[in-house]
Amino acid sequence: MKVASVFRPGSAFVAPNDSLREAAIKMRASGQSCLPVLNGRAFTGIITERDLTEAVARGVRPSDSSVVDYTNDGGVSVSLDDDVAMAEVKMLAIGCRNLPVLDRGSVVGTISMRDVVLKTAASAGRRAPVNATSLPSEWPEEAAPDADSES
Repeated sequence: MKVASVFRPGSAFVAPNDSLREAAIKMRASGQSCLPVLNGRAFTGIITERDLTEAVARGVRPSDSSVVDYTNDGGVSVSLDDDVAMAEVKMLAIGCRNLPVLDRGSVVGTISMRDVVLKTAASAGRRAPVNATSLPSEWPEEAAPDADSES
């Protein structure tokens, strides 16, 4: 299966000199958990929710820090013609859940581990993963320990 059949076309993006606050606002508005970083039209890397969380945890003021200081290596991406398995391997190798998708050097969208799992499960005829609305509203209480067991 090719990335072209799984990826999400279109993508919000940020520029290297945008603030971390601007990146967070764009992530929230777009529903993306990572954003490609573009310098003009050139893809230079990605910034993820994890990067933003790490910056805030270190005491960085999101309005005063630039995306460029927290951008991940621009060399990690996939193309429309790559196999989905290649995207999975790259995500696992660098420990991320999202990758930008490029076509002839331009960002055309993103692919997430969730996209891969849902699409491959659907194409294999498996039941869709459980969603939060199908979970029980109350969990059963733990069984009382046996009187004979040691506590």
